[in-house]
Amino acid sequence: MRQIDFINTFFNILFQNESAYMRDFLSSYDYIVHFREWLHSKGIDWTCLESIDENLYTLLSKKVKATEVEHILHIPFYDDMLKLSEFYQDYTHVLMIPGFSFEQQYHLLPIERDHFLVYEIDEFFHKDDLSFFDPFSAFFVAMYHADLWPGVLVFHHHKQKFIPLSSQEDCDEFVRFINDGVNVFEHYQNDNDDIYFIQLSDLHFNASYHRQKGLAQLYTSLQQVISHIQTKHQIKFLITGDLMESPNRKNMYLANDFMNYLKRIYKADVTFVLGNHDVIVHGFNFARTQKSKVIAYLLGENIKVLENEKIILIKMDTTSEGNLARGKVGQRQLDEIDDELKAIDHLEDYTLLLLLHHHVYPITKAQFIKTKWHEKTFINRIVESSKVLADAPLLIEWLEKRNIHYIFHGHKHLPFFRKVGQRYFISAGSATGGLKESKSRYISYNIMKYNQEEKQMKTCMIFYDDKAKEERQRVEIYLFRGNKDENC
Repeated sequence: MRQIDFINTFFNILFQNESAYMRDFLSSYDYIVHFREWLHSKGIDWTCLESIDENLYTLLSKKVKATEVEHILHIPFYDDMLKLSEFYQDYTHVLMIPGFSFEQQYHLLPIERDHFLVYEIDEFFHKDDLSFFDPFSAFFVAMYHADLWPGVLVFHHHKQKFIPLSSQEDCDEFVRFINDGVNVFEHYQNDNDDIYFIQLSDLHFNASYHRQKGLAQLYTSLQQVISHIQTKHQIKFLITGDLMESPNRKNMYLANDFMNYLKRIYKADVTFVLGNHDVIVHGFNFARTQKSKVIAYLLGENIKVLENEKIILIKMDTTSEGNLARGKVGQRQLDEIDDELKAIDHLEDYTLLLLLHHHVYPITKAQFIKTKWHEKTFINRIVESSKVLADAPLLIEWLEKRNIHYIFHGHKHLPFFRKVGQRYFISAGSATGGLKESKSRYISYNIMKYNQEEKQMKTCMIFYDDKAKEERQRVEIYLFRGNKDENC
């Protein structure tokens, strides 16, 4: 059990995220015992929780609600949590987040002002193992800047600020500002130049109940995470194919309405490419004329220039071989893209991002998703081989020639982050739910932070949200290493 988990439970109580803190409480009695110990260490008294012993705990089921605990155990469980939340809601909370080594473990001096609470995480984080479960809402602000850890997350009501700290002197100065009455929310200005890309994929729009439920969950999840993005730039959505289950008029309208929703609600820029389901029906190609119409209607362009951000989005069509979901790029398409890129003045000033649907390298499931028995069979391996990009070596050679470092795709419904040489291959899962594990069915999407000044991607956050609410929201953070310094 990690200290961050107890801190997270506490703040989910304060923010009244019942589904999150109840999943923690009902995970095991041992968790309650250790959480009580953590409360004691912070001087927080919660008498009601003290009264729950191991025998009483056995009376609770895994799906019991907070209000039901009161009736089952005859204790004011829910009322006490509301009082706890109300008592601390006027406090300013300061969370010290460590870096990735002992050398980045700084500590805060005592804060001498009333209604300030300080929390420090003793364990340092590992760059290759940044997974968080049901993160409390303010913590998203810190997660977006994981590349800048260590630092402090300061939040009060709806005000939140992450402040990077690079030395113990920075920590001491931060505390002096607070003790002197300085408003740190205003003193530490956001001087970063970060742009955020949200990658969605494999939405498979149709009128089915499961897809509509997944879409509703996606809307809720996006509203939660985007509300904590602090940037002066327009949000960029990248949709990497399979917008529709099959390309009929009704599904086309659903996909179009969805993209208009993103533009309207988030004032966002939306870019997309086609997937095999967007141009085929039941595994077979459309008639040539009909397929051409769909591509002309939905695709429109090979490259998209974001002039203000000095970014070029390359929109690659890999649906030319639709049978059995196999994709292909083709030399002709690469030549056409080359011609368009050559027409751009000072191309070296731009960062190139590639969007396509089919995966270039093999993809494996996240460790917490079990591999089913039939996925290990020879027949399944044959079927899976029919889904890969047919001319992947040709594309890889072209990527090296064009010095393209960031490649985004979908198709397999499996989120994945992979570095090969100087290139990153980022796969998105199904944004409306196509990844099934036991009783859970996860919607999934990615958020990338790009720093315009450095012209580099900095962080990739992979979100797993369970439509069935059986499992906790899972957020995995991956750090991009600098292309110029592979050891950073």
